[in-house]
Amino acid sequence: MDDIDESYEPMDIDLSSNSVSPMDISFIEKDLEFSPATIKSEKEDDIYEKRLNLKPITVNNLLKNYTQNRNRYKFTTNQIAKLVLYIMVVLFAVVTYQIAYFKCNESLNIGLLKKSFASKIYGQDIATEKLLKALDSDVPNKVITLYGGTGVGKTYTASLILENILQYGNTYHYTMPGFLQTSSDFMLGLIYCESSIIVIDDLSRNDILMVKDHIKDLITKSLKYSKKIMIILLYNCDTMGEQFFRKCDSHFLQELTQSLKNIDAHKFYIKYELLNEEVLRKCIKNELSDKMLTESDIAHIMKNFNVTIDGCKGVYQKMKYLSIV
Repeated sequence: MDDIDESYEPMDIDLSSNSVSPMDISFIEKDLEFSPATIKSEKEDDIYEKRLNLKPITVNNLLKNYTQNRNRYKFTTNQIAKLVLYIMVVLFAVVTYQIAYFKCNESLNIGLLKKSFASKIYGQDIATEKLLKALDSDVPNKVITLYGGTGVGKTYTASLILENILQYGNTYHYTMPGFLQTSSDFMLGLIYCESSIIVIDDLSRNDILMVKDHIKDLITKSLKYSKKIMIILLYNCDTMGEQFFRKCDSHFLQELTQSLKNIDAHKFYIKYELLNEEVLRKCIKNELSDKMLTESDIAHIMKNFNVTIDGCKGVYQKMKYLSIV
């Protein structure tokens, strides 16, 4: 303990409440050398570079990274050959499956359609009679156009035609613009079957010129393979008149016939007329056939519909909304 000197010196007494003892002991240890601490400062850029491992971007670095990444994902000739072979096998399997399970429907049951039209299509007796004759006509290529206002039965008629044949490979149903996006090269029915049926729904008068070339291409391909084809077009030709009354004007048919003039097929133009209150009554009764309704009930329900604007379209949905069904 000789190397340590202790000196006891009186010090001021702290009488405050934070004082622990009446005096502090001053402690000094000899032979200790103190030197100021040296702190090596680093530039901020150096710190960020160490933390983020940043490197200067140069053209050489970019070329080096590109070369490394390209080599990393580079396929060998053997790998590419295996990939191509795999794709070819998958495509061959898909085509083989399609051909093996491909079914063709070569005729329509006109008698069944006649009964179905008579019992389910209201107010369009003349139109459905013309349609049955067009469907049954013995011509190789034909374009049948059903045109009229909203809710008069065009789409419902087409659904009855497709009801028993849509599962066949030579029957096709499109709406706009899906029809324009479909290539005839993938329609195997045009090649493997003697005849094909194509229905294009939801057409408007603005689509007349747009579909012309696509229809012409289908007819041309059918003639090339000596096949039969029937194309059914469903046009909504509504134009807004006075007091928001909708009707098809006389110019629509002229525009349509002019558009299809150069297509090598027999054309049939069948107009679906506007419906009246009596037809609407039949539509409502058909939807509510399982309910016991009086004529007073029917009359009350009919007040919620405007047959001149909507026809029979959406009758079930609207009655459901009104909690009638």
